[in-house]
Amino acid sequence: MDEVSIPETMTAEELQQRWPATIRVLIRRRMACVGCPMARFDSVRDLALNYGIPLEDLRLELAQAAAQAPAEG
Repeated sequence: MDEVSIPETMTAEELQQRWPATIRVLIRRRMACVGCPMARFDSVRDLALNYGIPLEDLRLELAQAAAQAPAEG
């Protein structure tokens, strides 16, 4: 399993496209990012702020999910 670093400036749309496995994290945390029109604008930092999740906790959880499966494209 390779180490993955999730940039806090990456948009939710980019995140889901590059690492589809991260979608499970978003759904499990009841985040509306999957299919949301704002996904192309909201960064990982924005998601943490909007959902009241510590940024580093969210980045770590997303990175762990991303590391489980290869990146797309």
